[in-house]
Amino acid sequence: MEFAQAIDRVITRNLDELRKPGVLSVRPGYQVAGGWPTKKPAIVVTVDRKQDNLAPQDRLPETIEGYAVDVRQASALQKLRYANPALYTSVAASVSPELERPVFPYERDLTGQSLAPLAATVEALRKPAKQQLKYVPPTGAPLRAVNDTMTIICHASPDAGWPTLKAFLEQTTTSLTVGMYDFTSPHIVETVQSVMKRRKTMNLVLDHPAGETKREQTDDDTEEQLSSTMDNRLTFAWALERQDPKVGVWIYPSAYHIKVAVRDSESFWLSSGNWNTSNQPDVDPLHDPAAAAPVVRNSDRDWHVIVEHEGLAKLYEKYLLNDLDVASQNQGTGTEMAAAFSSALAQLAAPEEISLAAPVPQQYFPPETITAKMRIQPVLTPDNYVDLVLELINSAEESFYMQTQYINFSDKPENAKFAALVAAVVQKIKAGKDVRLIMSQYETNDKLELIQSAGIDLSCVKIQNNVHNKGIIVDSRVVAVGSQNWSGDGVLRNRDATLIIYNEDAAKYWEQIFIHDWTKMATQHALD
Repeated sequence: MEFAQAIDRVITRNLDELRKPGVLSVRPGYQVAGGWPTKKPAIVVTVDRKQDNLAPQDRLPETIEGYAVDVRQASALQKLRYANPALYTSVAASVSPELERPVFPYERDLTGQSLAPLAATVEALRKPAKQQLKYVPPTGAPLRAVNDTMTIICHASPDAGWPTLKAFLEQTTTSLTVGMYDFTSPHIVETVQSVMKRRKTMNLVLDHPAGETKREQTDDDTEEQLSSTMDNRLTFAWALERQDPKVGVWIYPSAYHIKVAVRDSESFWLSSGNWNTSNQPDVDPLHDPAAAAPVVRNSDRDWHVIVEHEGLAKLYEKYLLNDLDVASQNQGTGTEMAAAFSSALAQLAAPEEISLAAPVPQQYFPPETITAKMRIQPVLTPDNYVDLVLELINSAEESFYMQTQYINFSDKPENAKFAALVAAVVQKIKAGKDVRLIMSQYETNDKLELIQSAGIDLSCVKIQNNVHNKGIIVDSRVVAVGSQNWSGDGVLRNRDATLIIYNEDAAKYWEQIFIHDWTKMATQHALD
């Protein structure tokens, strides 16, 4: 924000006028009107709770030195930062990326002290005393585009996610190799147990994300259930993620975030959605919309694809087996107490607004099977995502549509390649292309302010509750389906997977869903 320093000087000159009951912090920012940031610079004041019935002496001024005073209600994290800074740093270091809140360099408390040192403490706490292993991809597995005749099954959640995945799993004849961030849905566990009988084998690398008290069971429960029924036919390892109490070393800083399942080394399922109930609800809206309606209100929008191509299947399997091999050699001795503590910390950051239900979709979209000669580019983080997606953005001649959970913008030097992705989108907006971005309730007003300061015109942005997708469509002819959230870790350092599919029918399939969501489900109103 080019005006931030000037507004900061105004704030420091007028702190006495801002010291009102319930005020937690002040900073430069943009004024919000109707739940959406404007382009008007403002003094942003964060309060414990917004109230209308304040005594005159307790009210904040409407303007100071010509700048509007914009009052915001604090999030759970912001309240904790004020009430207990020491606990706040531990919580902020433990939360999942979608719950992170931006750091503003000129934000101050009511003594005038900068809050930036707290952010530095959080960054230090995110780096536990574990050895970092260098990521090394498997040998002889270049991530080259494949041009071949193949069959793909395009589908989305909540429309047809679980019925399609269930059918995919039930066709397993010999083996299943899976890399997954979150596997906590009982109906999926039960299906896998039923399918993987007799001599069938399973390889599984699983993350151990915090905040599991909101799920129907824990990832530990899933591992125990699968181990009890499969015995030595299951080869399992916890992913080498930095915060995971079950491993003693790490490769991935904040998530083993991939969602890929390879069946019989011949075909594979790749998705933005986990094997949990919010991403894969046990409903069939296409055939029983009335029964599904109460469930889909609290279910996530995700895109999935099944690819029937032995070469691509074996390629992704090779990466997953390499992850499994490295992780198996480095399993730690974490305790249940450590895992419970991490989970409890994460719960302290959960926003009240997270329970808001989304509207019921006005239309459900059946899966579409496409058999054709097409080009598919395999994409992985930390291997090749940024370069290929930057090329994809730059290729847009008419339109660029993206539906993603959030953009945690960062201009830190280590995130320069991520900032380049955002800059490429900005250039498309400036060039007058049809740019549309749909994000979830996690893209709060402060995050919207940051991407606006980076150059994104917020007229191109809408918010849709329960978006978990991470998809891109370019010029109605190319589509990217995968799991990378737009953050420094998500595009550069975690383990994630995407496919860039150069097929017009596939692009138009997901584009019709995007347009439905843009016109029927999304609004220009931040949900915080």
